[in-house]
Amino acid sequence: MYKALIIGAGSIGGLIDSPASKAVASHAHAYQKHSDTELYAICEPSELNVFAFMERWGDVHRYVSVDEIGADDHYDIVSISSTTKSHFYDLTTLLKRQDSSMILCEKPLVATQEELSTLHTLLLQSDKKILVHFIRRYNPAFIYLAERVQKGEFGKSLGFQGVCTKGLLHNGSHMLAVLSHFLGSLVSIKPFRASFCHEDLCGEFGVSLENGDGSISVLAHPPYSLFEITFWFEQGMIKILDGGDKIEIYSRVPSTYEGYFSLALQETMTTNLSNYAYDSVEFLLQKNKETCKQILGEHLHIHKIVFQTFSKVFP
Repeated sequence: MYKALIIGAGSIGGLIDSPASKAVASHAHAYQKHSDTELYAICEPSELNVFAFMERWGDVHRYVSVDEIGADDHYDIVSISSTTKSHFYDLTTLLKRQDSSMILCEKPLVATQEELSTLHTLLLQSDKKILVHFIRRYNPAFIYLAERVQKGEFGKSLGFQGVCTKGLLHNGSHMLAVLSHFLGSLVSIKPFRASFCHEDLCGEFGVSLENGDGSISVLAHPPYSLFEITFWFEQGMIKILDGGDKIEIYSRVPSTYEGYFSLALQETMTTNLSNYAYDSVEFLLQKNKETCKQILGEHLHIHKIVFQTFSKVFP
């Protein structure tokens, strides 16, 4: 059994769901459900969060801050679900420890370009397995579909259009992680009519990747969450809908008009994305260090390009 520690026992740490929930959305639920992990401790300053957490998940050891974790205390796997502004200190502290060989950090990884620059080399040179919690990257259905795209089943990319909410760094980075997974390394982001919102960027953005170009829209103030992407390829179209819960695949078929073609729905994939916390823990436990480091490098690069985009909008 791997001993688990959660830093930040609020919403995504343990209060977004409960043991009775069908979804496995919190880190606490993932550690409780996985047969190879056991939740031993949380690190949480809020007494209210601690009370609510233990009422749902049972009594565990509690630290008020990461500085209270003793040198002789040992945890195999650690989730960082504290506030984004705390991630830099939490990561720096864990990197210095002899334990915590596996780390799953919520996105964004850090809050600023300066923090990213300081941590970049340390993270990639670390002997630990470290992943950013871009949930669709570790979902089996998304992994399978990305493999099909990369093998050329759908032909050359012709473009894509994505739309999401909650800012370019916070939710847009999730979208950029999917785009990078499907179409290769992120090359650049060009802002159009971008503005500051929610301590983040919203607006229209042109996105260039190694194997395709397109655009994404980050909506500023809708009263709901939204995450959808449409990919167009030579041989068909892929639609990621309902936040990624459903994927539709369309194929090119002859039109009723001679010499023309249209698109017809050929396949619908269900992703079970609501179990994302479990999928991420399973991925971190099962994959080797080289695979995790490669993915971490991709996601560090996404953060770097996003922070560069901030400097374009606010030089």
